[in-house]
Amino acid sequence: MRQKWKTFVRAMGFVKKDVPGIWAMTLVTSAGEAVYPYIYIFFSAAILSELVSPDRSLKRLVFLTVLMGVCQLLGDLLLSFCEQLLNVQQYILMQHLDETVADKAWRMDYSMLCDPDIHGKQKTIANWQFDHGMVAMMTQFTRLFESVMTIGISLAVTVQFFAARAKGGGSLSAFLNHWSFPLLFTTLFLLSCAYGLWSAFQTQELEYELTQDTEPYLNETNELMRTCFAEYRQGKDIRTFGLQKRLLGHFQEAGGRMTRLQEKAKARCRSLSVKSVFWARLFNLLVYLSVGLKAVCGAFDVGNLLKYVQSVSQFGDGVSGLIQTVREMAQNIRYMEDYFAYQDMPNRTEAAELPVTEEIRENYVFEFKHVTFTYPGAAAPSLQDVCCRFAKGEKIAAVGRNGSGKSTFIKLLCRLYDPQEGEILLNGTDIRQYRYDEYLALFSAVFQDYRIFAFELGENVAAETDYPEEKVVRALENAGFGERLKTLKDGLHTQLFKNFSEDGVELSGGESQKVAIARCLYKDAPFAVMDEPTAALDPVAEEDIYQRMNRFIGDKGAVYISHRLSSCRFCDRILVFEGGRLKEQGSHKELLELHGLYDRLWNAQAQYYRKEA
Repeated sequence: MRQKWKTFVRAMGFVKKDVPGIWAMTLVTSAGEAVYPYIYIFFSAAILSELVSPDRSLKRLVFLTVLMGVCQLLGDLLLSFCEQLLNVQQYILMQHLDETVADKAWRMDYSMLCDPDIHGKQKTIANWQFDHGMVAMMTQFTRLFESVMTIGISLAVTVQFFAARAKGGGSLSAFLNHWSFPLLFTTLFLLSCAYGLWSAFQTQELEYELTQDTEPYLNETNELMRTCFAEYRQGKDIRTFGLQKRLLGHFQEAGGRMTRLQEKAKARCRSLSVKSVFWARLFNLLVYLSVGLKAVCGAFDVGNLLKYVQSVSQFGDGVSGLIQTVREMAQNIRYMEDYFAYQDMPNRTEAAELPVTEEIRENYVFEFKHVTFTYPGAAAPSLQDVCCRFAKGEKIAAVGRNGSGKSTFIKLLCRLYDPQEGEILLNGTDIRQYRYDEYLALFSAVFQDYRIFAFELGENVAAETDYPEEKVVRALENAGFGERLKTLKDGLHTQLFKNFSEDGVELSGGESQKVAIARCLYKDAPFAVMDEPTAALDPVAEEDIYQRMNRFIGDKGAVYISHRLSSCRFCDRILVFEGGRLKEQGSHKELLELHGLYDRLWNAQAQYYRKEA
């Protein structure tokens, strides 16, 4: 309970900090919602009392009617304004929450981001963020304050009801005026509330369990919907390979399992709901019976009868609303606990404090010392006991068969993962000791699974909206995209892809790769990492790109990974990987003379480029 309270207080502080005026607006809206029904109740009672009064006045009736209409109109306008403003504030809050989740994902250690469990948590939070969590908490607070104020107002009226004395000397009047009558009334009311509260918390447990059980299937259906509709570029494969039925089958299977779980839980909830409704209706019957008996015994006139019936009913509704809201808030705390648990996950990369100085950027040496790394869940290491060293100005090629460890090698170099054994040194210091953002600033990279975003072309290259256009154009030209750029009507401001615009320009695989290379060149970092940078290009374009990149990189360092070994001729040294081990290293000429693994790989490719006799 203590932990839940801490979570609750923390959530309140978060909301207050991000949307300062939301609490005041919540209170105003709640007060308006609570008071509004009593405009009708009190004015209707007064009008009805005036109608049955022997000395009724037409002027008073007209005045009361007009006044009721004016008060209702003002109430409607005020409530409408408050609700709209509160909705805007809640939308702002939801945006801020989305931003915090995204920011955490971007700051999170890459190794954690790739963890399926953490990925599942991100999807879970995204799924329930609107209906649960802090946005829901504000809606619940509105209802909570409304219920409390409704109870307060109706309680004052209810006290008047019990204080009204039944007339006559019969046993019925004596019972209605006796202290046992309000005691009996209160006892039955408390029993109804107690059962309602117990039933509400039982329902809450069932609903939370249902949410947890159905979450995997909800994620699956959402992913299938995204695959089928949101990612339109996947439509080619779906149609070509006839995947429609299979995707639909997956969707139906996941949806069916989720539906069966929901039906099972709802059956248990219905049983609880029926009993709760019984007690609620029993209490309403008691209200009408009690007020009717007092009216018959002359305790008040017909106008007050209407007032007391509706006020006591409002009291019951307020208590029911309070129970329901407390139940929802208790359930909602669990979702907020999940949110804060996600936000509180430590980032190992943020702990380092050693700066990357300008001296290091100008004169750096990287060294792998007996580095071993195994991916989570993998049976064997992807890299094992790797030792190598390279310095500024060196052009390194990493080659080998698929799965040999090349890409893992550069992921460790860029500190997307940390080795389980050994260490990677920068100028003699373990890279884990350097500030993460400053260390990453050393690298420009084109990864094998690069991504071009549905932004403007210039934004994709510069990774920002405000950029020097001359520098972007130069990077695109050096990446071989210059001629294509001239054909684009809007130049650097051309929207790429059709995700957000019908006028978006679709790029070919080779064109996209050139844009990714341009992004790498634009950053102009001290060290370039190229993982299959020309995989989508033809041999002629590949040759041109390597020539351009070598000129642009100049005396900086670079690591190239490519299955096409032609890139090796541009490099000072070649690292040959096999089965996660560094088998050979040396220049192109030296490795050919060894007649080892590199020689076999080179000749296996060269035969396809030789002229047949």
